Amino acid sequence: MESAYRQWEKRRDRRQYRTAERRSGNKVALAPKECRRLVQLGVCIALFLVVFVGKGVFPEQMLAARDKIVQVIQGDTDFRAAFASLGQSISDGEPVLETLGTLWVDVFGGEEVEVPDSGWKPLPLYTETVSHLQSGVTVHGLLTLALDEKEEIPQAAEVSETLPESSTPPAEESVQQEPDTTADAVQPTPVPDVIHVDYDGPALPANATMDQYNLGLAATMSPIEGAEGWWVSSPYGWREHPVDEEEKFHNGVDLAVNTGTSVKAFADGVVDYIGDSPIYGLYTQIDHGNGVTSFYAHCSELLVQQGQTVSMGDVIALSGDTGNSTGPHLHFELKKDGILLNPLYYIPSA
Repeated sequence: MESAYRQWEKRRDRRQYRTAERRSGNKVALAPKECRRLVQLGVCIALFLVVFVGKGVFPEQMLAARDKIVQVIQGDTDFRAAFASLGQSISDGEPVLETLGTLWVDVFGGEEVEVPDSGWKPLPLYTETVSHLQSGVTVHGLLTLALDEKEEIPQAAEVSETLPESSTPPAEESVQQEPDTTADAVQPTPVPDVIHVDYDGPALPANATMDQYNLGLAATMSPIEGAEGWWVSSPYGWREHPVDEEEKFHNGVDLAVNTGTSVKAFADGVVDYIGDSPIYGLYTQIDHGNGVTSFYAHCSELLVQQGQTVSMGDVIALSGDTGNSTGPHLHFELKKDGILLNPLYYIPSA
């Protein structure tokens, strides 16, 4: 029994003989590299046409061919010889359908496949393509084929005319939007970053303002919340200093309270520093984040350490009259991004 390779050689010799008889005239010889690329491209086109024609002829029987394909793959089919024969046929310029038919026989054998009539009717574009292939066109002819754009437009129109009327998508139905009830809801009034406050007094220091800033903190409280009988002994701004008896700018407010009154954290934060000086006595500062700091001075005792985390309302010190003072009180300052603010804007019931 002859091997598959020997059979392929015989078929190749016969094709070369038939091709030589059909050819006439001279041809331009291509380099081996160019021939190889042309063959590769032709094989790709041929495989595409196999799938295209197969789906067009028997679209419902494609699944039935699965068992046959699996059987061929598991068999002893010489695929190298089959595709080498396909490449040689393409190089020789044989018609496309004849070349594909030879490939089919080499791979699947020579059995005839009966295709039942499913009532499927091909579209005009498919029919014209098959007719063009049956006319003896070669793979080289397909590569050099140039379609006329003027002829494609009527074909497309003809295909669209064959579609049933039901395939036309229905017009989009108008969707009635539900009324937006959220627009009637009461929306919170946004708080401006800065509220301008009219001021016609002496010029303020460069690091001070009379405007009210939005601190951007979740919650705040008075540092003497719960104290009884307290009052503002000295406001924020220019004043005559009670000890020096000179006109000086007061960086905060003095809240008159009894000695030993609990001094509470204005808001959540971290103790920035603590200290003792001849002017402020015992003092501490808390960093609340968002550029906000609070300062507490003239305390009789400090109850926190530097770096300690505190929550709003925690007792951080006891009031007193240490430092340069005329009586027991709490000196309280607020800053936003280094700018001195009027603390009375942020102390309830002040």
